[in-house]
Amino acid sequence: MVLMSGRVIADGATDTAVVIGSAGFIGRRLSATLDLARVRTACFTRQSRFLCDGELAAPIAGAGTVFYLASSINPALGESHPELARADHALFSTLLDRLRRRDNPPTVVLTSSGGTVYDPAFAPPYAETSPLKPSGAYGRAKIALEEELLSHAGELPAVILRMSNVYGPGQPTGRGQGVLAHWLAAALDSRPLRLIGDVTATRDYVYVDDVVDVMRRLRGAGPAEPLILNVGSGVRTSLSDLLDVVRSVVALDLRVEFQPSRLFDRQDVWLDVGEAERVLGWRPGTSLAEGVAATWRSWLAGAAVTAGVNELQTIFEAI
Repeated sequence: MVLMSGRVIADGATDTAVVIGSAGFIGRRLSATLDLARVRTACFTRQSRFLCDGELAAPIAGAGTVFYLASSINPALGESHPELARADHALFSTLLDRLRRRDNPPTVVLTSSGGTVYDPAFAPPYAETSPLKPSGAYGRAKIALEEELLSHAGELPAVILRMSNVYGPGQPTGRGQGVLAHWLAAALDSRPLRLIGDVTATRDYVYVDDVVDVMRRLRGAGPAEPLILNVGSGVRTSLSDLLDVVRSVVALDLRVEFQPSRLFDRQDVWLDVGEAERVLGWRPGTSLAEGVAATWRSWLAGAAVTAGVNELQTIFEAI
């Protein structure tokens, strides 16, 4: 492994893949998967600069595929900090401008949102051709990035992934992050689970490894025309049903606190993922029960490690 402005792994491979946002939930999983596949991968985090004095860092300059997962906002932060969305857009625009100048431009794979961009006046499931009408600042920011990438059609091979609610091991529990991570963390700490909004509201939950599988298949794809794909489970799950799955998996007596919906919450969102199957031969392979169980095991393992470290610290302090 070689450390530079970004992190380069799997030195023996060719056709470098770049992961911008590699410290995030999906980015970490994607980087690890590419590493295991011996793909030469340059990883850039918030702390590492992929633009140096306005020019591309060396690993990006020779990349075949650039996965862009970086974002400073989530649905909650998008409403309260619009300046973060503007900064994200400016950075992405500069990156695309530099990439398009290359003699052999890479494929740019942009992660977007399938849960916030479609028009709620139309009934789900939503296909890639469904009308768009973002319901909040986060959705508008995602569409703006999509439009920025599409404006370079003919100059850069482009893929846009409109993802549903991604969950799995490593999902953070910060403000505005996914409900499953918050619920499992609360269950582990014997705290009440917060259920926000209508229990009958439906969402589409997709396991992180299924999402990464889509990205893996796109490496080096180089589509002649911009490609937009929904990435989800294709299954509608109500908050009530999700709670039932969590209860079954954790096998604990869970307390639930009910809270009202937020302005940006939607009633029903799930995706038609048939296009991804047609184009890539991809289908989500992890059921909700399997994914929640795997995620819960990761939480238990993390808790065991933390407990062991704390015990050792106590022993050392007593010496």
